[in-house]
Amino acid sequence: MKISLVGMSGSGKTYWSKKLGSYGFRRYCCDDLIEEKLERELKHLGYSGIADVSKWMGQPFDRRYPATSKKYLQLEEKVMEEILSGIEKSTNNKNIVIDTTGSVIYIGEGALKKLTRLTKVIYFKTPDSVKKKMYRLYLQDPKPVIWGNAFNKKINETDFEALERCYPKLLAIRAKKYEKIAGITLGYKVLHDSDFSTTKFMEAITALIS
Repeated sequence: MKISLVGMSGSGKTYWSKKLGSYGFRRYCCDDLIEEKLERELKHLGYSGIADVSKWMGQPFDRRYPATSKKYLQLEEKVMEEILSGIEKSTNNKNIVIDTTGSVIYIGEGALKKLTRLTKVIYFKTPDSVKKKMYRLYLQDPKPVIWGNAFNKKINETDFEALERCYPKLLAIRAKKYEKIAGITLGYKVLHDSDFSTTKFMEAITALIS
């Protein structure tokens, strides 16, 4: 079984990919692989860890953001191509899980088609009721975010007022894109149920794939 987990930061992708890793899946974490490619640049700045990748990239209102976000996305495309090429060439039938970034939907049509051809894409859907919680998590535990055209700032609005107003818009735009590439959708409530074990996760997706 080869699966990819897609959804916004905070939806549970990393948690479940680690669970599946413990279950015997070979796990690819795109965040970690991108960080590795940025290691020299991050080290020069005294940075390490995904939170520092976010610090390196900045927010959409920062002057450096256009350049850093472009570089980040280029590295993400490269990482995904390396993962998928490895899967395509492999003769090993080992179970695989790809823990994608929230911005995987921006890697280009060709790469996305390859992702959906080689893996079953599972979308971790987040309801409107948790959007404020996700925004708080984003501020408390920042991840690098590709905003695209979702961010704009109004006159007399502070940077973070604009960020908070635009975050739900970003979620809405991305939700449509995730749904478009997903073969399976799992809800937030199910994924965060304490009784929903790794075994139950496997049973659920196996039934849906079948």
